[in-house]
Amino acid sequence: MPSELREALNAVGAQPFIPKIISPVLVEYQRRYAPLCRAIPTQQWDADQYFFNQRTSVPSGGFVPDGGARPVTSSVYAQLNYYMKHIESVGAVTGYAEAVTKAIIQDLRATEIEGAIKGYYWDVETGIAWGNAASTLNQAAPQFDGLDTLVNTFSGGTQNVIDKAGNTLTLAFLDELIDMVESNAAMPVQDDSWMFVTSSTGQSKIAQLLTNQQRFVDQVEVEAGLIVPSYRNVPIVKSSFLQMRGYSLGTVTTSTASYSGATLNATYKYQISPVIARQGEIAPSLEVSQAVTTGNACILSFTPPTGLDGLAPQLYKVWRTAAAGASGSETFLGYVDATVGLQSDGVTQIVTNQIVDTGVALIPQQSSGSVVPTILPTAYIGTNSAMLPPSIGQENIYLISRDPGNVVRPYVREATPVDVYPTTSSPDSLPYALIGDTTFAIRALKFVGRAYRVAVSV
Repeated sequence: MPSELREALNAVGAQPFIPKIISPVLVEYQRRYAPLCRAIPTQQWDADQYFFNQRTSVPSGGFVPDGGARPVTSSVYAQLNYYMKHIESVGAVTGYAEAVTKAIIQDLRATEIEGAIKGYYWDVETGIAWGNAASTLNQAAPQFDGLDTLVNTFSGGTQNVIDKAGNTLTLAFLDELIDMVESNAAMPVQDDSWMFVTSSTGQSKIAQLLTNQQRFVDQVEVEAGLIVPSYRNVPIVKSSFLQMRGYSLGTVTTSTASYSGATLNATYKYQISPVIARQGEIAPSLEVSQAVTTGNACILSFTPPTGLDGLAPQLYKVWRTAAAGASGSETFLGYVDATVGLQSDGVTQIVTNQIVDTGVALIPQQSSGSVVPTILPTAYIGTNSAMLPPSIGQENIYLISRDPGNVVRPYVREATPVDVYPTTSSPDSLPYALIGDTTFAIRALKFVGRAYRVAVSV
């Protein structure tokens, strides 16, 4: 018998005859914690603005002599509002794909809608942490204000931020937050009507500190099924949107160009930190320096970074020294939109890859033809000389009221699937859209506190 007849047919040779068996278990690779959407009270609101009233002072009074009188006074009231913002996801599967995947995934379109709903809450939570309304107003992706924008007073009688300057987290930091907010709000901070919000790393550091001090950690159910540890009876809620995860912006290059109305005239140093969609702020770029003469603006150019899971920026934060300022003396100059507009299809965003500092405002720009927004910013947005750039390993820890009388997330439509019908140009599509309209409303900034630039390494 020839030797070739005695050779076994191995697995490689038999490959065309081996059936492919696929596990029906779908691995969810992209994951996030998004508890704020559940832990912050919500309220149905059928209007484009969320209006509410504040009483800022009560009638005055004081000591008088027997039979005396004081002037007639009354309370002082103010009406404030937050604008609703819209979040959307659009997708489609083909009828053919729906049919041929039925044995493995059962309903492909429903699975896609379920994934879009998860993404919706990740977008909302990123907005709650990092959104900025003014820099994105009337642009391609308008946002509502988040905690980074709203909680920004570092000193004075209304202070609600403590800059820990990179010091390692201790339990004293949490005590300081409680004392600051309790002093501002004039109410006890001692139960599950409040919450600390931190990253998973921050929560782990707190757990280590409690274990070392042999303290027992009480668990609190802040929402159905959401059971979290606590400190001094205040729940500790972790979010995926407060960690840099080692990401940072790459190289920034500088140049100058003539610009009408420019007011710069010195050497300035800059850093830029992006806010990544569904992640949060990542570490700033390395410091760059540029001399600017009268009548010119400084142009900061960079390649838009990618963060966790390859996602792109939704905002930039720019840090700058004073004129002729020393290296490392940057403070927060302002927020900048990560888009400059939409392409001709009315859908595809044109991303920012340059930021122009005119000395009056920060203008997002696309270097391809110097595309700029239709409506240009006329002033710096969010400038804060007390806010210094963070570094990798430094995070925010927030203390937030959960009382709907203090903090609320109003919504018009909450992650609502909308049927989109096939067209004659794509008759086999099974499209869908997911729509939501919401905002984040802190009724008074006395009800929130922030520990800034906290090192949480474990």
